[in-house]
Amino acid sequence: MKEKSLREISWQVPEETYREDPSLSYSTLATYERAGFNGLENLYDRKETVSLTFGSAVDAIITGGQAEFDNKFIVAEFPAMSEKAVKIIKELFNNFHITCRSFDDISEVSVLQTIESFEYWNNCKAETKIKKLKDEGVADYYNLMHLADNKTLINSQMYAEVLASVRALKESEATKEFFAADNPFNDNIEHLYQLKFKATLHGVDYRCMSDLLLVDYEHKVITPIDLKTSSHTEWDFYKSFIQWDYQIQARLYWRIIRANLDKDPYFKDFTLEDYRFIVVNKATLTPLVWLFSRTKSSGTIVVRDNPPLKLRDPEEIGKELAYYLENRPAVPTGINIVGTNDIMEWLSKDYE
Repeated sequence: MKEKSLREISWQVPEETYREDPSLSYSTLATYERAGFNGLENLYDRKETVSLTFGSAVDAIITGGQAEFDNKFIVAEFPAMSEKAVKIIKELFNNFHITCRSFDDISEVSVLQTIESFEYWNNCKAETKIKKLKDEGVADYYNLMHLADNKTLINSQMYAEVLASVRALKESEATKEFFAADNPFNDNIEHLYQLKFKATLHGVDYRCMSDLLLVDYEHKVITPIDLKTSSHTEWDFYKSFIQWDYQIQARLYWRIIRANLDKDPYFKDFTLEDYRFIVVNKATLTPLVWLFSRTKSSGTIVVRDNPPLKLRDPEEIGKELAYYLENRPAVPTGINIVGTNDIMEWLSKDYE
């Protein structure tokens, strides 16, 4: 019998509050794991790509419905643009939207300086760089941004692809049960989207927002699920899993959620299953479910020895990153500023 909803023990704050919280998250840990010590200065840079926009649009409809999508996005007619052009025009809008209502009001000097700040088209003449940008239809996009009222713009082609992906997820035999509506006459099963949690693990603060938690109150089982829109085909998702360090997300989220369950007299007896990733590719539209069977593993996971593939424990990464962020050392741990450093020792570490 359901005594209370899992929502009641979640961290119930607006998404803006969640994003601004200084606790470490999967995205921060994964960014650091890929870039290392040299990437600390750019650790919190805003990441905006066409792929991320597409994924966010699918997430919005799946987790919050059309109302959530309409709150975050606006569909308008404009040509598809390269990620280079989108980055430039958004930077121009951020800098000039108050003083320049139209793209044509921005001086060519300012446009050129912005292009060059991204180091795009370095081998082209100044006039060619500006022409390349204008040829992508950025003037219309800039003008539409004034009408968007802080919403993200997507064109009708992307919107159609978003709807097709959502339809595939909700209708596929492999995935439709995960996105079914709750039965109003049976509260033993609950689909909870975008629940937020915080936890302190071995002295380091973490946060997470889970796409979907499927709660079976009758059998006291919680299934954690993350939705991925992938550029890889669904059957090649294991490649994306390594590329984007999703093992960090699965293991970290599981531990944060488990820590919150363990503190609650009712939920401490619930089983928290291994993480499942539901994947869809907008071209193939063949949603698949992937299980990470090492979700509950601690320490480094050795996938193979030759060539080496090892998955570092998220808390090991978090402890290392927290130290760097707090102390801001001039060089990585283990490097001697005074004295000598052993090349063979570091070649061995790099190989690992």
